[in-house]
Amino acid sequence: MLKVFILSFAISISAQAQVSLQVFGPGGPAPAMKACAAAYEKEKGVKVQINAGPFEKWSEQAPTADLFYSGSENMMDGFAEKIPNLDAATIQTHYLRPSAILVRPKNPKKIKGIKDLVNQPLKVIVVNGAGQVGMWEDIVGGLKSADALNKFRANIVFAAKNTGEAEKKWNEDPSIDAWLVFNIWGTRNPESAQIIATEKNLTIYRSMGTALSKSSQQKDQATEFVNFVKSKTCRKLFEKEGWF
Repeated sequence: MLKVFILSFAISISAQAQVSLQVFGPGGPAPAMKACAAAYEKEKGVKVQINAGPFEKWSEQAPTADLFYSGSENMMDGFAEKIPNLDAATIQTHYLRPSAILVRPKNPKKIKGIKDLVNQPLKVIVVNGAGQVGMWEDIVGGLKSADALNKFRANIVFAAKNTGEAEKKWNEDPSIDAWLVFNIWGTRNPESAQIIATEKNLTIYRSMGTALSKSSQQKDQATEFVNFVKSKTCRKLFEKEGWF
């Protein structure tokens, strides 16, 4: 029994030793970042651990980070204010994704765009936090109508703190007709959501960027990974998830 414990402990230590870079950020860009990390490890032999989720989930671990990534410029600015070891001078923006409406498969309510979310009696969910602060107002505000904002607000049945919370609600409550979010959340939920593009004149975009940690002991390695994130290899992986 002791030998088994020692062997398990040794394997655990070995696995930890293989993790060369610790990266922290939100859930939105996580699938693409994890795919990039896997490609980087395969090419460079360096393991990158992507720690994804709401800020509250990993904030206490932030001092151990080598790199941070965000889901919007606003989010990155928030990180810079809350995380002492985030080096704001190294912030770079890499990719964008557009707003979109997620509807149920086969679009039973025949939703075509934002105007339908305003003018039809629908159950809509939005996110009022993380990378979507002010998002629905920015989009619906493009109609230049206070009445449109009032009608849309009346259709909101759930305002989530973050996209993960909204995704959980979407999957648990089939009575919800539409989810105003980013397209990438549709690409990862094809069995429960169909993507409807927001009207071109109402579409907004939010970014994904990175920032180095001041406290990292592996800044050169972290910088190399950032350059890899910008490479053609990672661009293809991000594009597969709906980014551009």
